[in-house]
Amino acid sequence: MEKTNKVMIIDDEKTFIIPLEVGLKRHGVDVVSFTDPEEAIQYLKNNKVDVLLTDYHMEPSINGDEVIRRIREFNKDIIIYLQTGYAEMLPAEEMLEKYDIQGYIDKGEGQEKNYRLIKSALKHAQTLELVKEQEKQIDAQTYRNDFFGKFLYRFIGEIKEKGMVIGGLVNSITIERETISEEEFEKYSNNIKIALKSIMEMIESLEIEEKTMISITDLEQLLNSLFNIDFKIKNAKLDIKNENNIFGFTCDIKTIVYILTDIIEYLLEQEEKEICFSILKEEDLYIEVLNEIKNKEIIEKIKKLVLLTNEIEIMETNGNVKIIIK
Repeated sequence: MEKTNKVMIIDDEKTFIIPLEVGLKRHGVDVVSFTDPEEAIQYLKNNKVDVLLTDYHMEPSINGDEVIRRIREFNKDIIIYLQTGYAEMLPAEEMLEKYDIQGYIDKGEGQEKNYRLIKSALKHAQTLELVKEQEKQIDAQTYRNDFFGKFLYRFIGEIKEKGMVIGGLVNSITIERETISEEEFEKYSNNIKIALKSIMEMIESLEIEEKTMISITDLEQLLNSLFNIDFKIKNAKLDIKNENNIFGFTCDIKTIVYILTDIIEYLLEQEEKEICFSILKEEDLYIEVLNEIKNKEIIEKIKKLVLLTNEIEIMETNGNVKIIIK
C-alpha cells in the first residue's frame, strides 16, 4: 500500500505558510496550502489529504472552528491540528472532542518541533489507513461468506428438483424404451439435456470469484439462475435492456453480482413483478436500475460494497441508482 504523506495548511498569514511549506517539502512531505478557507474546503471535497493544519484565528475569513465543523460534515478521517500563536486564547477542550481534533500546533514553538509533530501525525494517518484497508478486507470476506451461504440453499433446492426430473425421465426411458416412439424418446432425451444444462449453469454461477469479464447475456443468465425459484414463487421476471448493444464488460464481476443481487432481493421483497436494469455507455459504461429504491439501508449497503473495488461507483438520487463501471 502506498504511504500516506499529504498535508494541507490553512492560514491567513502567507508569512507563516511559506517557511512551513518549504520545510515540510524538504522533509519529503507533499504539501498544499491555502489562505482562503473556502477554497481549502472545496479542495478537500475532491482530493485526499491525510493531515490538516488550520489556523484558529483568521480574519476576515471564517475561523478554524467553523472550518473544522464544515470539514467534519463530509470527512471523518482526516487528522486535524489547530495552529495558534495565542496560547492564552486556545479553544475550549470541548471543541477538540466535539470535532475530533487531535491537538494544537503553537506557532511560537519553532519549526523543528512542528515538523516532528506533523511527521508523527502522518505515521498515525498511515496506520489508520492500513487498519481501514484490513477492515474492508474483513467486510469483503464476511459478505462473500454470507452471499454464498444465502444462495447455496437456493441452489441445493433447485439442483434437487432438476435431479428428480432427470431421474424420472431416465426411469421412463428405461421402462418404456420398447413401447415409446422415436419422437417420444427424442422428447425425453431433450428434456434430460435441458435439465443437465440448467444444473451446469447453476454450478457456473457459483464461480464468480474467478471472473474478470462477463457478457451481458451471461450476466442475465447468472442472475436468473440465482433467483430462479424466487422468480417462480413471486411470479416475477428480470429484464436487462441493452440500449447500446454492448457485448459485455471487464471489471470486478463478483462485486457487480453482489450489488445486483442485493437490489433484486430488495425489489422482490417489495413485490416488484418486473425487475428492470438498463445497460448504457456514455463516458463510462453503467447499469441503471429502472425500479425505484426507497430504502436507505440498501443504498448504504451497496455503497459499502463499492468500497471493495476502485472499478465501480454508485450514483444515487432520490431512489434512482446507477452503477458506474469505470
